[in-house]
Amino acid sequence: MSSQLQLLSLFILFGSASLATEPSIRKIEFSVYGHTPVRRIEYIPVSESAVAAGATPQAAITIETHSLARMGPHHWLGDGQIMFVDSTTKKKVAHVYLPQTSNQWLLIFVPNPHFKSDPNNHLKYLIYAYDDSLKNLPKSNLSFVNLTGQTLFGTLEAKRIKLELGPSECYPIVKSLPIHLWSPSDHRDKFLPALSETYHCKSDHRYLMILFPPVLLGAVDLDVRFLCEAVQ
Repeated sequence: MSSQLQLLSLFILFGSASLATEPSIRKIEFSVYGHTPVRRIEYIPVSESAVAAGATPQAAITIETHSLARMGPHHWLGDGQIMFVDSTTKKKVAHVYLPQTSNQWLLIFVPNPHFKSDPNNHLKYLIYAYDDSLKNLPKSNLSFVNLTGQTLFGTLEAKRIKLELGPSECYPIVKSLPIHLWSPSDHRDKFLPALSETYHCKSDHRYLMILFPPVLLGAVDLDVRFLCEAVQ
């Protein structure tokens, strides 16, 4: 399976697994992040089912992303399905199904590679939902989200790590944290250096590193987004 197909299957499996949960009215808090800037997108924060259960209807809320940080928080009252539409055309551009395992999420918007060639049958964005609760990513810890389409290998300080697709376990941080990652070559006959950097961390923060494929075709350097958040 190609790297792109593996990556697409990660989004599809996440949504399909979530559909199996029974619908219920939940209060969900989420922030957003975009692989590319997300603009002029909106959602209605109270679902029809919540209104039918007695909640007050609310007007649509516009979301946008920033390259250096989570944006939010935003709130949702309804079941686990949230739909996003273009603010001008009101055409659906993305949706996500959130499992009942958490009510705090980071929604990572990624351009759908099939949208440009077939916009009538594909949404503009795919969304990867990361459990952004403090229980899942505590203070003084780092977690990775591997959206490169391939397994990565490396070291975190002196610890050897293997990053499968999707979220990793959490790793305790230190003030100066060297990270080295390698990715397999196109022929998978050797490993190429994909990231070599030392990051400076604070003990009262938590950190999320989102790993995207290289920006340039044929390049090996990963597109890395290092998000930090102060925790009380």
